[in-house]
Parts: sequence; C-alpha cells; structure tokens
Amino acid sequence: MIRRNSVSLVLIFILFNVNLTFGQNISGKLLNKNSKQPLPAVPLSLSNIDLIIYTNATGGFTFRDVESGKYSILANINNTLITIREVEISGKDVALGDIEIEGALNTVSDEISVIDVTDLASMENENDNFSSALSAGRDPFVNATAFNLSSGRFRPRGYFNEDSDMLMNGMLMNDQDDGRVLWTAWNSLNDVMRNRSNVINLSESDYTFGGIGGATFIDLRASSQREEKKITYALSNRTFQHRLMGTYSTGMMKNGWAVAATASHSYGAQGFIKGTYIQANSYFLSVDRKLTDKHLLNFVVFGSPQRRGRSTGSVQEMYDLAGTNYYNPNWGYQNGEVRNSREYIIHQPVVMLRHDWKISPNTNVMTNLGFQFGNYGSTRLDWYDAPDPRPDYYRKLPSYALTQEAKDRVTEFLTADEANRQINWQALYNANATRNYTIGNVDGIAGNNVTGKLAAYIQESENYDNQKFNFNSVINTKLGDRIYFTGGVQYLREKVHYYRRVEDLLGADFYIDFNRFALRDFPGNPDAGQNDINRPNRILKEGDIFGHNYDINTSRASVWSQVVYKTGKFDYYGAVSLANQSFYREGYTKVGLFPVNSFGKSETQNFLNVGTKGGITYKLDGRNYFVVNGSYRTRAPFANESYVSPRVRDQIVANLTNEKIAAFDVSYLARYTRFKARISAFYTDFKDKISNDVYYHEEFRTFVNYVMTGIDRKHMGIEFGAEYNLTSKIALTVAGSVGEYYHTSRPLASISRDNSAQDFVQGRVVYIENYYVAGMPQTAGTVGVTYRSSKFWTFNLNVNGFSKNYLSFNPDRRTAEAVATVNPSTESDLLQKIIAEERLPDAFTVDFSAGKSIRFDNGAFLRINLNAGNILNNTNFRTGGFEQLRFDYETKDVSKFPPRYFYSYGTNFNLNVAYIFPR
Repeated sequence: MIRRNSVSLVLIFILFNVNLTFGQNISGKLLNKNSKQPLPAVPLSLSNIDLIIYTNATGGFTFRDVESGKYSILANINNTLITIREVEISGKDVALGDIEIEGALNTVSDEISVIDVTDLASMENENDNFSSALSAGRDPFVNATAFNLSSGRFRPRGYFNEDSDMLMNGMLMNDQDDGRVLWTAWNSLNDVMRNRSNVINLSESDYTFGGIGGATFIDLRASSQREEKKITYALSNRTFQHRLMGTYSTGMMKNGWAVAATASHSYGAQGFIKGTYIQANSYFLSVDRKLTDKHLLNFVVFGSPQRRGRSTGSVQEMYDLAGTNYYNPNWGYQNGEVRNSREYIIHQPVVMLRHDWKISPNTNVMTNLGFQFGNYGSTRLDWYDAPDPRPDYYRKLPSYALTQEAKDRVTEFLTADEANRQINWQALYNANATRNYTIGNVDGIAGNNVTGKLAAYIQESENYDNQKFNFNSVINTKLGDRIYFTGGVQYLREKVHYYRRVEDLLGADFYIDFNRFALRDFPGNPDAGQNDINRPNRILKEGDIFGHNYDINTSRASVWSQVVYKTGKFDYYGAVSLANQSFYREGYTKVGLFPVNSFGKSETQNFLNVGTKGGITYKLDGRNYFVVNGSYRTRAPFANESYVSPRVRDQIVANLTNEKIAAFDVSYLARYTRFKARISAFYTDFKDKISNDVYYHEEFRTFVNYVMTGIDRKHMGIEFGAEYNLTSKIALTVAGSVGEYYHTSRPLASISRDNSAQDFVQGRVVYIENYYVAGMPQTAGTVGVTYRSSKFWTFNLNVNGFSKNYLSFNPDRRTAEAVATVNPSTESDLLQKIIAEERLPDAFTVDFSAGKSIRFDNGAFLRINLNAGNILNNTNFRTGGFEQLRFDYETKDVSKFPPRYFYSYGTNFNLNVAYIFPR
C-alpha cells in the first residue's frame, strides 16, 4: 500500500509548489462587412505575443489568459498582417462583439488536422477550434491521450464505456442492457460529428447529469455545421483500404432553412490483419427549420450499413507457428479466395427530432425525441455431431500431442502450408454432402418425415437487434448575475432481441433445431433436446431463427437538476439525480428443459437509483485554479448480466442489488498564453458489481455460466497534461497517467449449467483481492512536438509508453478448490502458475502525422493529411488478452488451455485528401 499512498503524496507536493500569475480573456466574432457572414479559420494574433489562433466555424475567437496591458489584434489577410482592433486589458474579460472586415480573405479552415481519425471512437475530443497544436477550450490531458494512447487500449482512470455518457442532440446512445456505445452506428461520418462538447469526469454539465467519466454531447443540427461542399478520399491499411465521402452543408439560409448531408463508402479487401475486410456505406441528413427567432426545429437521420470480417485473439503457440503475431484463425480459403467465418453484419440507423426554444435571453429549453432500430449480427460456425472445425482448437496443436514424434508431425503439418492453419471450408462442404438423414415427425406432426442432407456444419449469426426510444428535455437558465440552473427529464425504453439465425447451410439441405447437449444428457426425456417444444423436430433453412430467441426489455425514467453559483474567487456547483430502472425478459421459445420459465414474459425487476455530485473551484488569480469534485451514486445492475442463463430461462442472479460508486478528484489547472496544464489526483470506489461469463465446459459438455457477485474495486492515481508553445510555430505536449486499479473484495461465485436448473457450485469464494483490473495499461504517457508553418502545413511526432497492463484472469483458478491438492511447500512453482496474475510486457510506440492546405485562386482548398501510427513497427506490443475459463482440475496444467493474446497493429497509416469547393 506504500506505492498506492505515494500517488496522493506526489500530487500534494506538486499542487503546493506552484506560483503563477493572472490574466483575462478577449473574445469576439469576425464577419464579412458586405455579406455579414462569419469568417472562419482566419489567423489572428496579439501584438508582442508569439501565438496564433484561428476563428472557428462561426467566426468566433477567444484569446485566453491575457495579461493586463494594451494590445493590437492582428489578422493575416491574404498573407498580410492588418490591425483590426486595439484593446486594453485591465482586470476584466473583454467582449468585442462583431468585428466586420472588408474584402475577400484567403482563409484556411480547421480541416488541417494533425490526425485524421477514421473511427469515431478515436475522435472523442475533436472540435472546430483549430489553433496550432492547442485549442484553447480543450483539456490538455484529454486532448493528448485520446489520440495517441488509444492504440494501447488506454482508458482514463480505468473507466469503461458505461462510466461515461454519449449523447447526440440529447439522445443517450449508451445501450441500457450493458452500458456500451455502438460507435460503428455512425462509422465514417466524421465531418458532421465535429460539433461536440465534453464534460470531463465529475465536472458540471449543461445537458446531462453525466457519468463518473463525464459526458460527450454532439450537436447534429444543420445550422451548427460548417457551410461547405467537400469531397474526401482516404487511403489506409487499417480496417479499410479506400474511402470516398461527400459532404454538403448550407448553413442557416435567409429563408430559415438549413441542410447538412454527407455520404461515404468504405471498402477494403483486406485490412491490416489477413482475413479481415469491410464493405460499408454511411449516410447522414440533418434539416433545420427556423420557425421564429425563438423556435428551431431539427430533423436528423443517419446510419451505416456494413459487413466486416473479424479477427480474434489466439494462443501464442499458433502465433509462433504462423511466424506472425497477426495470425487470424477466423478465415480459410474457399476456391482460392479468402472467406471469414466471423463477420459483423450491422445496420442500426437513428432518427431524431429536436426542438430548441429560446424562452428569453437567459433561458433555453432543448427537447429531443430519438429512435434507433435495425440489426447487429455476428457470424460464426456451428456444428452438430461433428468435430470442432476451428484451426486453433487446443486438440489440434502440437502441445496437445503426447509424444515428441507426434508433436513434430503436427508442427510440420501446421508450418508446411498457410492453409493448414486456417479453416478448411472444402472439408466442411464435404462433410455436409455425406450426411443423409431422415427427420421424423417434423414440427410435431406425425408422419411428417423429411429426408435430405443434414448439415454437420453451418455458418450462423448471433444477433442483438436493438430498438431504442429516447425522450429528453433540458432547461438552462440564468437566475440573476451569479446563479445558473440546469435541469432535465429523460425517459428511455429499449428492447434488445437476442436470437440465432442460419446464414449458410454450406451445401446441406437443412439443419435441425436441437439442443445437442441436452439430447446426450437426458436420453430418457423426449422433450429435453427440443429448443422449442412448441415446434418439435423443427428443420431449418437459411434465414430461419433457431436456438435461443428472446427479448430483454429495459426502461429508465430519470430527473436531474444542477445549480452553479459563481463569485469572484470561487465557483460552486451541486447536482442531484433520481432514476427508476426496470427490466424483464420475454422468451419466444419454450425450451424443452425449462418449459415453465423460458416462454413468455418474466417478472419485472425494479431498481431505484440516486446520484449526487458537486464541486468547488478556487480561482487563485485567474490563471491558476484549484478544483475539488466529489460524487456518490448508485447504478442498477445491467440486464445483460442479471439473468443466470437468459438463453434458456429467466432465472435471476441471486441477491441482485444496486452498484454503489463513490468518486473524488482534486485538480490544479494553469491557463497561460503559452502554457496550459492540468494535474489531477483521483479516487473511485466501486462496490457490488456483478459479472456473468459463459464458456463451454469440456467435462460437463455443455455451456457453463460463471456468475460473481460482490465485486469491489478501487481506482486511484494521478493524471497530468501540459501544452507549451515554444514559439508561434512549435508546441510541446506531455500527458500521462499513473494509476492503481485493483480489486478490494473476495466475490462469491455461482456456477450453473445450461442443461440444469441447479447451481452445481454456490457461494464459492474467489480470492482476487488486490488483483489488478485487467484490460488496460494502468500507467501510460505521451510526449509530442508539433510544428505549424505560416504556409499552412504542419507535422507532429509523438512517443507513447504503456505499462502495467494485465491479462484478464480466470477467477476460478483463484479459488481454494483450484489449488486444493497443490502442496505449497513442494509445489510452489505450480501454485504460482495457477494463481499469479500475468503482467503484459511494457511497450512504446512512435506516431507521426502531417498536414498541408493549398488554396486555389478560385477560393477552393485542397487539404492533405497523413497519420501514421507505430512507425517503428513494434509488432510485439501485447495490448490485452484473457485466460481461458476452462481449467484442468485433475492435472492442474495451465498450459492445456493457454491464454489468448491481442497485439497492436504494426506500422499503419491513413492518408486523407479533401477538396473543398469555393463558396
């Protein structure tokens, strides 16, 4: 615990050894004198200060933290500096209002981007204010780490998706059954997702109560988009190879209408990892109607239909046999072509209607109705009374062979030809071609017999189709000179349809809807093997739903409010929330083993949750701030984890209860003209989490559900970020986090089988206290330098480091039962192999990016951006992995079911070329 306490001591030392000075802000808006239209991306500077900023999409600008004195505001007009305003600072912020300029301007837009992000998950902090490497309104830690550390699976403060809110026009995009965000629903819609506001961690918010990790709000109104016509082409070796995108946005027109639209197509025959590919389209339409000066109506629809070949982690033995850490077991050759057995098939469009009501200059109300629907499917192989077809199945590896001669033969076979390490599609077709069967009494009809080729192997899809309805209304008002009130109501209703579907019979005539595990275990029960006794002996064709088929229905109603009180030296805020969440299961099949509690609606589970948070900011002198925030809240268990085995029955996890979360942070912020920094110490305590994992058990020969309750964790550490402008052209950044995220309890495990209503293990103690939270580096940092030329080109170089990342562990190996027969005195090495937590090797990467903007005489722009990651080609960077949940209790040999690992991409790139038409 000494090292954990030292985290707080380091912060205290830093916080109380600072001595900086005071400054104010200068803001205004630049307009064309003739058209009265805003002038975006105009380079501005202050006399005697070596710093350049750019006006944003609406012509707005802000010089922050300017020391007292007299200044000239200079604008670069057609490569000529002109003075547009004289200003004197004397202790107060200066708001200049509209500043009109005559003549045509050769401006450069914020399309010059250090990094062109192809995945919205990596775009979390991009916005419209482009100013050298810094954006005055952006947090230096978040800004640096979001781009450069995401490749190493870094998570700020060790938080997961469910700990932060993602909102679009007010609609909460987090799925209610598990808290995750389906980023791919708006894949490649970068251009229209730039207008975003970020709430960092426990700070106050203008649009939601927020998670402990904060919130992101994306404004999709057409009138908020940059007025432009643009075509973009991207070339990459990551998840896609080619992408073509077009964007058109009118801005608010004189007739009170605004339209923004974008469409794209992404294609890749092979991604960075062999066997992966993508075919994806994306579309977006936003229409605004300004009804009056006080009312604005907005309609939005967007989506991204796509089909993507997947890669999965494998065992190191197969990586070594393949000679690459990017071996992918999911694909094989079919007629000489690569075919992937595991694909994502996704299209979940979103439709929204938003109304903005400006009641008065100090009061605004935003109301949103949103609906999401569609399909989310993931394909895989399934087989009936046939050998496991997966090429990295443990029985097919050299390590499983009993003699050295056998090991050598298997090794020789797997290394002789790449095809031997992949799925043998032809063998699957051949097996299906020889399986002539007669199925009697099909659909329970006596004498209804069907003869044909019964599939030994099929390609099926596991589907999670989400229907989501959202109503949200938020009011923001200013009460007097110092008090700001925000409040909101929200109602969410979500139905996720879980089912399996036959995608490809692989040459067979039909498949059969049997539970092959139950048929073996209950030979005397004719109903046991039926997945649906309402339709016994059902044969399946392509497109048919089979196996499990049920909905999880979740609803959540909440109300929240927040008050901010500002004085000269202090800002205070407090917020409260109250929510009621309920869920139930509705089954559409009557499972033979569970006819009573598999079909129809289950009992509804209800949970009342409260949340509080608050903070104090002490403004030492205007440039130096000290901030303290705290929060306590409860969170309902996620429905996805609350049923023991929702595939076959509606049995609820015993002693289900709310999760409790307490969080606290203290920060110091510096805001200078050339230097910006934040350093924070944080502490978060999670109690009463649950987990529910499913795996196939070799001994029981059925699926096993491993449920843990009473999981407690602590997350504590220090995060810091700083940006310093050496000159108007050169900027340095440094950011990092030193964390300790670990378990603080000994959870209780219950283990059950899909083929039995009884838990064969109850209340098993899992000894994971002080084990680290897996799946992310707990220490990570980045150091970068950026150069921006006055000729409108830029480059950036970052060195990134990752440390203290741990493999996801098998909890059952950390039980007394797992080591009951191990003698700690004579078998200490074996004991450690079973219970020790594996730390992944530390790693570092180097990233490079560059951009260039070219203006043509007709006012058009050509913008070129290159983003290259891991340019030193570190191919041994393990970003994560997991121990398999199977464990050989008899031999205690952990290598029988070895862990599976994931590796970061080697050298990868994205080249983005955009042509912006003249206005």
